[in-house]
Amino acid sequence: MHFSPYVLVGLGGAIGSVLRWMISIRLDDSLGSLPLGREGFAWPTLIVNILGCLAIGFIAGHRKHSLDVWHFWVVGVLGGFTTFSTFMMETSWQIQAQNWPYIILYVLGTFGACYAATAYTLKKSEQRSNR
Repeated sequence: MHFSPYVLVGLGGAIGSVLRWMISIRLDDSLGSLPLGREGFAWPTLIVNILGCLAIGFIAGHRKHSLDVWHFWVVGVLGGFTTFSTFMMETSWQIQAQNWPYIILYVLGTFGACYAATAYTLKKSEQRSNR
C-alpha cells in the first residue's frame, strides 16, 4: 500500500514531536538535580539530538527501503524529533564525498546563521517583553 508523502511526513512529524516532548519531560525529571535550560546545560536536547543522529544513521545505512519508509521515519519522525540529525546526515554525506568547501560553508554557515538568528530574536523578544 502506498500513502501520500504528506500524510506520512505529517503523521511521522506528530509522533516525533510527541516523543521529543516525552523524553525531554522524563529527562528533566531524572536529571532534576542538574541545572538545565538557561540555568545550565541542556541535557534533554543533547540526548535527543544524539538519539536522532543514531536513528538517522541507522535508517540511512539501510538503503533498501521504500520512499514511504524514508518519508515517515526520516523526514517525519526524525524531523519532528530533531532536525540536527538531518544536518549531521547531510554533513556526513559531504564528508564521504570529500566536498570540503561545501562542508566548511555548510557547517560554519549553519552554526553561525542559526546562532545569529536565535541571539537576535531572543534579544528582541526579551526587550519587548520588558516594556
